[in-house]
Amino acid sequence: MSEVTGLEEILKNMEDKLGQARVNRISNKALKKQGERNKQTVKKYMASYIDSGKTHDLVISSGVKSNPKRVETGWASKERAPIVHLNEFGYTRYGTYVRPRGMGKLQGAADEIQAKAFGEMKSDMEELAK
Repeated sequence: MSEVTGLEEILKNMEDKLGQARVNRISNKALKKQGERNKQTVKKYMASYIDSGKTHDLVISSGVKSNPKRVETGWASKERAPIVHLNEFGYTRYGTYVRPRGMGKLQGAADEIQAKAFGEMKSDMEELAK
């Protein structure tokens, strides 16, 4: 996972200028917005192998969590996790390796999110700080 350098300094400058409560509200709103974008990205990548649609429909984004502040994208039902893992990594059936249609799709979604997230969060925070 990549790490942002200078983030502490940026947040400190924002707190000095806007106050801690407003910075918390701004960062929470930006994180919630990013969580929804992450959810849509995961759904877009999963759409290529929809069968019943249950896994696609159960994608959720968590609320803002702390230490460190973050949002998590996952499935509403914990019963879907084994199915998602089988689709993502493949499995062995009767001695032969099966490569499902969804193999590697979530990694593609994670790569896209990682590439875009920092820029989107930065622009959201700039917009909300005005």
